[in-house]
Amino acid sequence: MKVGVRSLAAKRRLGILAAVAAIASFVLTGGSAYAVNPPFFDDQGDQLVSGALDFRDVSGGTNVTECPQAGLSGDRAHPLDKRAGDRAEQKSTGNDRRLNQDFACFPQDETAVDQNPKAPRNYLAGANDYRMGWGTSGFYATTDGGAHWYDGITPFPSLPSGDNLDGGGDPVTLFDRGGVAYYAQINFNRTDDTSGVWVNRSTNGGFTWTRPCVAIGPIGPPAQEHGVCGGAGDVRQPGDGTVGFIQDNDSTLNGSVPAFDKEWITAGPRPAGVAATCFTPFTHTPTACAEGTVGTDRLYVTYSLFSGAGSAQIFLSYSDDQARSWSAARYIAGSGPFCFFFGGNCRDSQGSQPTVNPTTGQLWVGFINGDTIDEDQYLVVTSTDGGQTFSPPSRVDTLYDVNFPRGVNGRADCTARGQGSTRAVPTNSCFRYDPIFNSIVADKRGGEFANDVYVVLADNRNGTIRDSNTDIFLYKSTDGGSTWIGPSRVNNDRSDTPANRDCGRLPESIRGNAANCVEQNFGADQFFPFVTITNDGVLNVTFHDRRLDTDSPVAGGAWPTSKTEVGNYLVWYWGAQCKITQTQTVSQTTTG
Repeated sequence: MKVGVRSLAAKRRLGILAAVAAIASFVLTGGSAYAVNPPFFDDQGDQLVSGALDFRDVSGGTNVTECPQAGLSGDRAHPLDKRAGDRAEQKSTGNDRRLNQDFACFPQDETAVDQNPKAPRNYLAGANDYRMGWGTSGFYATTDGGAHWYDGITPFPSLPSGDNLDGGGDPVTLFDRGGVAYYAQINFNRTDDTSGVWVNRSTNGGFTWTRPCVAIGPIGPPAQEHGVCGGAGDVRQPGDGTVGFIQDNDSTLNGSVPAFDKEWITAGPRPAGVAATCFTPFTHTPTACAEGTVGTDRLYVTYSLFSGAGSAQIFLSYSDDQARSWSAARYIAGSGPFCFFFGGNCRDSQGSQPTVNPTTGQLWVGFINGDTIDEDQYLVVTSTDGGQTFSPPSRVDTLYDVNFPRGVNGRADCTARGQGSTRAVPTNSCFRYDPIFNSIVADKRGGEFANDVYVVLADNRNGTIRDSNTDIFLYKSTDGGSTWIGPSRVNNDRSDTPANRDCGRLPESIRGNAANCVEQNFGADQFFPFVTITNDGVLNVTFHDRRLDTDSPVAGGAWPTSKTEVGNYLVWYWGAQCKITQTQTVSQTTTG
């Protein structure tokens, strides 16, 4: 994870734009070729990558090794020494149930969870898990509705070199309609640029997992399309679980080859007229599926592929045989008049998420795009043929993630804490605010709701570079994503609009001087939203929320020096809900 967060937006000074050079092409193990746009440089010099990738080279081995809140009560072993909680922990202690069983004082973050439709008391969660001293992919499974949990680290992918990719993260957990569990993740070396996207499979509710394999070969004809996994006696299907993989070319962590980031997985029925297809491991040529391998659903994985200069594109692959084989990667972001560079191509994108209508099989993918003059934007593409072709992108709205407090804008305390001068940070804290965590979901019903799609975004449109006031906004499309209704603010606490949200900012830049903004409390922060919908149309939006913290003190004692305002520090997990009972007809977009 290359240290140094980057705002995705391509807020380039027009004077520094140069003609686009020839597109570079990197061939992946497995035969797929990825066209990666050439490097560009802007006045920001930063890139927006996921937490797992951003902290790739961070070692947590010097941290405290036991936490007061670690472990679970009950019939299990406990350490001899139990530490007492500090003031901040005592104030924020709730009755939540802990999933991870370790006692190490290392974090778990970027969580995901899904429910088994065949066994409703079976839940599977995933997280970036740092218990080993660096980032790996942790899983947490329960079969009794959350009363008891089993956890561990997913098996590392095996490589032709015999090495293990022990760095992992960006977890997404999923059950298909048949009850098979999947764990999508990126894996990488911590000391060079080798990386890939993999999917582990579990048939027992997430307690044990397959080990993905990068196929070894070719070894003489006709092995060009077969290969092996591991050594003699390895029964795995070559390429099982490997969505994409790039081997480093110089054994150095220097960005010499593209890097995978921020994948997401979803599943749904194949659209009418689309047959199940399997693929060879090297050239991804369509081939007959092995007996008994075709799954209930088609799996879709999207991800970002970063060039060495930090520019990213969105790709998609799909699988019909429960993640054993994958289609060739397809670039899906397309082009539009709202993408101002690369001839209108929307190539600087990140944070993709696919969603499928379970009655029609139509697929949508939402993502943040930075081919803009100033603030970023959120785009959506759709496919009606199982991910083989895609519509041009539609624009949902502007995403206000540039006008944010940062070290370079007066938060030197956060730079001193290792958060980098250009990283977005909220008021009172130095944790990294990442704008790529937005969400999209398709309505699960058919009929009049078959074309309905919902998006939630979080941004700082009601804050400034001095004082954050991030809010959650909902958008709805009733025509398959062509036009959008919104925004509707989801969080219902006080949120004041600044007289000038761009105060102190340099034109078309993340940089500025927060001292030129009047300090003001515009409201509490809400961030990291996610949206789901039930089979009967109940829309649920969850997010982190600081509104209940009204009196935590400023810096002193147990509180960090980054806390400069009363309240708006401790975080609760919050939710909002509404039932969608009718659809609407929209003739034109209502967003900006």
